[in-house]
Amino acid sequence: MFDIAIVGFGATGISLLKQIQDQVFATGIKNNKVVLLSPSEDFARGKAFGDSDEIYKVNTPPRMLSISDSEPQGFLNWMKNLGKPNEDFPSRVTYSKFLQETYQSILDSGLLKIDEIHEAVTSITPLNVGYKLQTHNKTITAHKVVLCLGSLHGPIFKKFEGNPNFIEHYKQFSGIKENAVLIAGSGLTAIDAFRSLDCKKNNEIHLFSRHGHAPTCLSSENRYSPKVLLWQNLLKEKSGTVRLQSFLDILKEECQLIPDGGERKNATYINKKEGLTSYFEYLMGKSKNADLPYQDILVSTRPYMHKLWRSMSIADRISFNINYGASWAAWRHPIPYDVVSELASASREGRLHIHQATASPRWENKQFILESDNGKIIKTKYLVDGTGGTNRIDSIDSPLLKNLIQQRLIEAHPCGGVDIHPLTYQCQVHGKPILNLYNLGPLSKGSLFSTNAFWFNAQCAGHWARQWAIEMTQENMKIA
Repeated sequence: MFDIAIVGFGATGISLLKQIQDQVFATGIKNNKVVLLSPSEDFARGKAFGDSDEIYKVNTPPRMLSISDSEPQGFLNWMKNLGKPNEDFPSRVTYSKFLQETYQSILDSGLLKIDEIHEAVTSITPLNVGYKLQTHNKTITAHKVVLCLGSLHGPIFKKFEGNPNFIEHYKQFSGIKENAVLIAGSGLTAIDAFRSLDCKKNNEIHLFSRHGHAPTCLSSENRYSPKVLLWQNLLKEKSGTVRLQSFLDILKEECQLIPDGGERKNATYINKKEGLTSYFEYLMGKSKNADLPYQDILVSTRPYMHKLWRSMSIADRISFNINYGASWAAWRHPIPYDVVSELASASREGRLHIHQATASPRWENKQFILESDNGKIIKTKYLVDGTGGTNRIDSIDSPLLKNLIQQRLIEAHPCGGVDIHPLTYQCQVHGKPILNLYNLGPLSKGSLFSTNAFWFNAQCAGHWARQWAIEMTQENMKIA
């Protein structure tokens, strides 16, 4: 029987394994057997980074892409050794290569006994001690199971599945020839799709979403320090039931302290009155001067936003997702300057448009039809799903998740993904933790909020490894 089974071995799985190794070295824990289960195409690469077009960039600087708290500058130093010390936002494929080299270094150290199974797990069954894991060809047992399944998503446009003009993966883009294209979404996935399609400069691209938000630009530096939106002030809210409103009130108060209410107010006005090109140019100018105080305010919440999320009632969390989630995503998760420059150029040349859709697109007469809030009707031959999909686990076509739900080993969180205990990462059903079954990464978003950021998932993996090391050390003391 293995001590630990890591199911899914992409970025989060590698981070977990690395930090288990670090704890084994630090504590001297002996004879640890770990099994890694993941399809060959994802093994030690993952989908978020490994299954990516060469031109797709991360939107996180290298200093925040460490996979282990023992080496906080790990990726930054790796980039320096690669001869690219000043590359602020490397490609995702580059980061995938770093992950693969990190895994090889773990193997070379010999500190862990590691078995690889290059198959997807289809079922996990509780035993008297531990779990039985089943793949197509293998059956193994493990004391502890950690799910690191990555960004599994269900379809948003299920009605279009099977339509050859409905595109869900960048490798299908080569079939799009000199035509207008609809891209659903306005976040990072949609922007990646735009960049792939824009390479030949011969497609007119229409991004759309329910809210019609345009992407924002990363600042060259975060200079504005909040005066009132501070963790110490948020702690003063004592009722425990209106923490979302308290946060929104303090955010509004903070915005009143910055000139003109910050860039969000001005950029929104410019987009409405002068158009998308002027909007991008305005934010790029502010970015060059590190003069994006509203972005700085939201960035300042990074260390504690997941704690604030945990403190909110489920009703508050649902309200945030419905009423503020899209705006938060647009303004809290900006994209690199170079990418915004590409968007501005395409807009200037009439090749990029962003719409607020009044309804989901429909398929009529061999074309997709979208109606926007300004009365425009867009007709195109192709529709690209750039939404990233839904994280509702009942919509995700995963035999493993369906098996776990059926056995009541996991349940859906009301805000998406799998419900887990936010401190131990144990899966839980009706609030009761499931012994020795854990989930790390994007599927924990409803419980942890910040899992769209890899630095946060790596932080969680480090916490899990420390908890495991404490448990193992205590068990060894009992035996001694």
